[in-house]
Amino acid sequence: MPATTSLKLPDTLKATISKVAAFEGKSSHALMVDTLQSAMDEALVRQQFYADGEASFQDTLRTNAVFDAAAVKSYVMARLKSEKTGGKPRRPLPQPLDTTKPMAAAHD
Repeated sequence: MPATTSLKLPDTLKATISKVAAFEGKSSHALMVDTLQSAMDEALVRQQFYADGEASFQDTLRTNAVFDAAAVKSYVMARLKSEKTGGKPRRPLPQPLDTTKPMAAAHD
Protein backbone atom coordinates (compact mmCIF):
# COMPACT_ATOMS: atom_id res chain seq x y z
CA MET A 1 0.00 0.00 0.00
CA PRO A 2 1.43 3.41 -0.90
CA ALA A 3 2.59 5.57 1.98
CA THR A 4 1.09 8.99 2.47
CA THR A 5 3.42 11.94 2.77
CA SER A 6 2.81 15.62 3.17
CA LEU A 7 4.91 18.35 1.54
CA LYS A 8 4.83 22.04 2.25
CA LEU A 9 5.42 23.75 -1.09
CA PRO A 10 6.04 27.41 -1.76
CA ASP A 11 3.06 28.96 -3.54
CA THR A 12 5.10 29.68 -6.67
CA LEU A 13 6.26 26.05 -6.92
CA LYS A 14 2.73 24.77 -6.39
CA ALA A 15 1.50 27.06 -9.17
CA THR A 16 4.27 25.87 -11.50
CA ILE A 17 3.43 22.23 -10.74
CA SER A 18 -0.21 22.90 -11.53
CA LYS A 19 0.67 24.55 -14.86
CA VAL A 20 3.08 21.82 -15.92
CA ALA A 21 0.71 19.05 -14.84
CA ALA A 22 -2.16 20.60 -16.81
CA PHE A 23 0.04 20.96 -19.88
CA GLU A 24 1.08 17.30 -19.61
CA GLY A 25 -2.47 16.13 -18.97
CA LYS A 26 -1.66 14.82 -15.49
CA SER A 27 -2.80 15.59 -12.02
CA SER A 28 -0.40 17.55 -9.81
CA HIS A 29 -0.04 14.43 -7.68
CA ALA A 30 0.91 12.25 -10.67
CA LEU A 31 3.41 14.84 -11.88
CA MET A 32 5.07 15.05 -8.46
CA VAL A 33 5.23 11.24 -8.11
CA ASP A 34 6.70 10.88 -11.62
CA THR A 35 9.19 13.69 -10.96
CA LEU A 36 10.31 12.19 -7.64
CA GLN A 37 10.66 8.75 -9.22
CA SER A 38 12.79 10.18 -12.05
CA ALA A 39 14.97 12.05 -9.56
CA MET A 40 15.49 8.87 -7.49
CA ASP A 41 16.29 6.82 -10.60
CA GLU A 42 18.89 9.41 -11.62
CA ALA A 43 20.31 9.48 -8.07
CA LEU A 44 20.72 5.70 -8.10
CA VAL A 45 22.49 5.84 -11.48
CA ARG A 46 24.76 8.60 -10.15
CA GLN A 47 25.55 6.57 -7.03
CA GLN A 48 26.43 3.55 -9.19
CA PHE A 49 28.63 5.76 -11.37
CA TYR A 50 30.51 6.95 -8.28
CA ALA A 51 30.81 3.39 -6.96
CA ASP A 52 32.14 2.16 -10.31
CA GLY A 53 34.64 5.01 -10.40
CA GLU A 54 35.83 4.24 -6.88
CA ALA A 55 36.15 0.54 -7.75
CA SER A 56 38.23 1.44 -10.82
CA PHE A 57 40.40 3.75 -8.74
CA GLN A 58 40.95 1.03 -6.13
CA ASP A 59 41.77 -1.45 -8.91
CA THR A 60 44.35 0.99 -10.28
CA LEU A 61 45.92 1.32 -6.84
CA ARG A 62 45.89 -2.48 -6.43
CA THR A 63 47.44 -3.27 -9.81
CA ASN A 64 49.60 -0.16 -9.99
CA ALA A 65 48.95 -0.15 -13.75
CA VAL A 66 47.66 2.64 -15.95
CA PHE A 67 47.59 3.31 -19.68
CA ASP A 68 49.08 6.32 -21.41
CA ALA A 69 46.18 8.31 -22.86
CA ALA A 70 48.00 9.11 -26.10
CA ALA A 71 48.82 5.41 -26.59
CA VAL A 72 45.19 4.45 -26.00
CA LYS A 73 44.01 7.10 -28.47
CA SER A 74 46.49 5.85 -31.09
CA TYR A 75 45.32 2.29 -30.52
CA VAL A 76 41.65 3.22 -30.89
CA MET A 77 42.34 5.20 -34.06
CA ALA A 78 44.37 2.27 -35.46
CA ARG A 79 41.51 -0.11 -34.63
CA LEU A 80 39.09 2.09 -36.53
CA LYS A 81 41.43 2.22 -39.51
CA SER A 82 42.06 -1.54 -39.37
CA GLU A 83 38.34 -2.22 -39.73
CA LYS A 84 38.67 -0.86 -43.27
CA THR A 85 42.14 -2.09 -44.14
CA GLY A 86 42.47 -5.28 -42.12
CA GLY A 87 45.26 -6.06 -39.72
CA LYS A 88 45.25 -5.90 -35.98
CA PRO A 89 47.02 -3.12 -34.09
CA ARG A 90 48.91 -3.95 -30.92
CA ARG A 91 47.23 -3.06 -27.67
CA PRO A 92 49.05 -0.54 -25.51
CA LEU A 93 50.88 -1.98 -22.53
CA PRO A 94 50.07 -0.89 -19.01
CA GLN A 95 52.58 1.37 -17.36
CA PRO A 96 53.34 1.57 -13.65
CA LEU A 97 51.46 4.32 -11.90
CA ASP A 98 53.79 7.21 -11.09
CA THR A 99 52.16 9.09 -8.24
CA THR A 100 54.82 11.81 -8.38
CA LYS A 101 53.52 13.05 -11.73
CA PRO A 102 50.39 15.17 -11.88
CA MET A 103 47.58 13.84 -14.02
CA ALA A 104 47.25 15.75 -17.28
CA ALA A 105 44.40 15.99 -19.74
CA ALA A 106 44.89 13.90 -22.84
CA HIS A 107 43.52 16.13 -25.60
CA ASP A 108 45.05 17.01 -28.88
